[in-house]
Amino acid sequence: MSIDIAGKLFPNITTLIIQLLSTGVLLFFFKKFLWIPMQAYFAKRADFIETQIQEAKDMNEKAKVLMEESDQQARESAKEYREIVERAKLDALKVRDDILVEAREEATGKIKQAEKEIEAEKAEARKEMKEEMIDIAIEVATKILNKEMNSNENQKLVEEFIDKVVE
Repeated sequence: MSIDIAGKLFPNITTLIIQLLSTGVLLFFFKKFLWIPMQAYFAKRADFIETQIQEAKDMNEKAKVLMEESDQQARESAKEYREIVERAKLDALKVRDDILVEAREEATGKIKQAEKEIEAEKAEARKEMKEEMIDIAIEVATKILNKEMNSNENQKLVEEFIDKVVE
């Protein structure tokens, strides 16, 4: 039994060269048809993901800006609402005051009108009373002149005169 230890320790050069050439060809095809397209695919995928992340950041920024704008608009709307309500209150108070002033003026005018009517009626009553007193005085004078002068008769005529005036 002779064992070729040297042959077993050292490989055959032709086998080694063929194996190296086969490995080289496989590496060439692997790199050409698999590695480079995979690198290109991974680069495209990385760009796509990066673009998506950037778009998401941009949209997030836009959303923040829009949220701030809507908050600002909401504050302005609330402020305008408060101002409108305040103006409406002031207008209502002014209208109420105007109505009160107008009602007071109207009441004062009616009171003055009533006072004038009362004064006119008083003057008319005085005038009528005066005319009636004159008529009664003339009537009494006529009766006195037609009758004898007697103190009982005079007393009686004066009492009749007073009764007519009092009525």
